[in-house]
Amino acid sequence: MNRIVAKFGGTSMGSAKAMRSASAIVKASAADPEGIEGCEIVVVVSAVSGTTDALIGLGRTAVSGGDWEQTITAIRDKHAVIVAELGMAVDLAEFFVEMEQIARGVAMLGELSPSTLDRLQSFGERMSATIFAATLRDDGANATMVDAFHLVATDNQFGSANVDFAETARRTNAMIYPLSPPSSIPVITGYIGQSESGSYVTLGRGGSDYSGAIVAAAIDATELQIWTDVDGMFTADPRFIDTAVVLEQLSFSEAGELAYFGAKVLHPKTIRPAIEKNIPVRILNTFNPTAPGTVITNEERPTVKSVTSKKGITIVNLCSLGMLDAHGFLAKIFDAFARHEVIVDVVSTSEVSVSVTVDRDVPAELIDELRTFSVVDVQPSMAIVCIVGEGIRTEPNVLGKLFAAVGSVPVSMVSQGASKRNITFVVAESDASTAVEKVFHAFFSSTVL
Repeated sequence: MNRIVAKFGGTSMGSAKAMRSASAIVKASAADPEGIEGCEIVVVVSAVSGTTDALIGLGRTAVSGGDWEQTITAIRDKHAVIVAELGMAVDLAEFFVEMEQIARGVAMLGELSPSTLDRLQSFGERMSATIFAATLRDDGANATMVDAFHLVATDNQFGSANVDFAETARRTNAMIYPLSPPSSIPVITGYIGQSESGSYVTLGRGGSDYSGAIVAAAIDATELQIWTDVDGMFTADPRFIDTAVVLEQLSFSEAGELAYFGAKVLHPKTIRPAIEKNIPVRILNTFNPTAPGTVITNEERPTVKSVTSKKGITIVNLCSLGMLDAHGFLAKIFDAFARHEVIVDVVSTSEVSVSVTVDRDVPAELIDELRTFSVVDVQPSMAIVCIVGEGIRTEPNVLGKLFAAVGSVPVSMVSQGASKRNITFVVAESDASTAVEKVFHAFFSSTVL
């Protein structure tokens, strides 16, 4: 059985025209243009672009005593315009009644719990899935909106829930198989699930991609398609490097490195369930559906693939003469970061010092603890630049080529990943664009800067 999970992002849901384009893609996939008998498609959707931020803003406005009614009106109007331009009758009234009840309660109590905020955010995907299922029906396909609340089982970590994959697979197969074509195309809400306590919970920002992978793993899909507004993953960010080209293929490991270190197309969590089930992931463009996109598989090709960057980085430098010929220094450092729930990205060490990067402000309490056993220097407003590819392990002159390219850019920190699929260095945010451009031209262009 050829089974495709097609996940459509916020821009693909962001207008009536985009929804019609997405609908045409789903219908074409359901028709199985490649002639494989028994092709089935399961759809996962994000909220209409901008809606999640608006719903978070709604909660914060209500708890601070602001004009939350105006925020709801703006959300209602945005969706009403899409429905009107689609020329259909779609009833979203129940969502707005509940939304208003929650906002009023938050305003009266002056309290916005993580659980309540997650419930507010759930309306985005619930409304977009309702509209998109109606669009498919209007275009002649049988479709059913499915709330992932009934499928995705999680813990009680609101805002970034952990998934119970075994229970999710059981629930998903029980609900999806009866709906699958020719009966109906399931249109599943991304980003949300059901907590152990029976409440709506979210999977973390960008989690709709993760939802697509969760569903794909649950039903043993043959392919996960991520439909977005770009043609695939590129050799560099095409917004800044106009000669960047689409990558035909990436390995799971390469895609994971790129996603983690700044590539915006793919959410870092997405790769995990796909790797475990060896499900190919294809990045495609809703607005250019004939483009072949980028396919991500377990195949490893020995080439350098891409350069990416990630701003908003802080370096924490720690030095202690007591580290020399001593043990336990690294353990003390990472224990401190763990206690304060601060995730470390990149690590570089010497005999008496350690440098780490984090992608957030460093809590003062953490700095105080680190200073009890080391000299601490904090460098904010930095950027990670990362070159990724299996070729880093096989091409002999990668390091020489890289350092020659960035020789005029001050580099604060260098690290080569344990996988040897990436080389990472850290520069000031103001130098990031220059560094990326120089690395790109050294590895992917005949032009030398």
